[in-house]
Amino acid sequence: MNITAIREVLQQGATPVPLEGEHYASSLAIYEAASDQRDRILAWTREALIPEMGAERASILSVGCGAGDLDKEILAASTEQSKVVAYVGLEPDARQCQRFLTQMRDETNGRVQVEAHNVGFEDLHDPRRYDLVIMVHSLYYMADPAWAVEKALGLVKEGGRLVILLAANDTLNELSSSFWKMEADREAWFSEDLDAYLNQLGLSYERERIEGRLNVTQCFNPASVAGTQIADFIAQVATKKLTPQLQGMIGEYLDATSEHDGQQRWLPHNVDAFTIKQQAVSYGALVANAGR
Repeated sequence: MNITAIREVLQQGATPVPLEGEHYASSLAIYEAASDQRDRILAWTREALIPEMGAERASILSVGCGAGDLDKEILAASTEQSKVVAYVGLEPDARQCQRFLTQMRDETNGRVQVEAHNVGFEDLHDPRRYDLVIMVHSLYYMADPAWAVEKALGLVKEGGRLVILLAANDTLNELSSSFWKMEADREAWFSEDLDAYLNQLGLSYERERIEGRLNVTQCFNPASVAGTQIADFIAQVATKKLTPQLQGMIGEYLDATSEHDGQQRWLPHNVDAFTIKQQAVSYGALVANAGR
């Protein structure tokens, strides 16, 4: 089974139900629990980002912070480096935003200032500039990812960095990109697209692959609720609401693409980390250079 066959069936008039609200949040939590990627991202953050923070003060903007599970760890690591940390989370889902604030409040003290804004990135009007703007797996959801990159760059102060973590459009993400295209009538950006766009802008940057694994063993147990939620998040749709034909094809696809040792099955769960330091170029110059 290959992705082309699935896409051909989708083009015949399928009507997938996208992940939204609590279904999205619960599926994400189960999906992340089945992966070691978050721990690997945190290890990379501690090694590559935190040591570059100022010793006195650091300001961080997290775009698409979700419930704050990763942000809480980044904040804790930041306080080991900087005496005062201002941490701002941006999350369009109200329930996730409240969870972020609840988690991060536990860390609030005289050295830590936390804000949460329940708005989409396009509705953010913030005159401040940050030492670090971080976008972890959020660029996929932007209606205009090129604009989002340019806006994020404009929020970085002199000497600061924009860090975007984005997966490649590889085996794990071919399903979601197929459904996204149908639901939103647009192509989601993956790391290959961001790489091309940064080159188009003429910006210098660093790109590093963070390797991880996603355990998909439960996806092959029809009675497993967790397995269904992992499959839902992989495809970014409610898989049980797809036609039996598509459900079967997705199962065959995961079977054909996953690795196994006789007991466990997994897929590579890699992410590319792009680090762009603030450069002496204006927002207007970026847009003109990109021909936008």
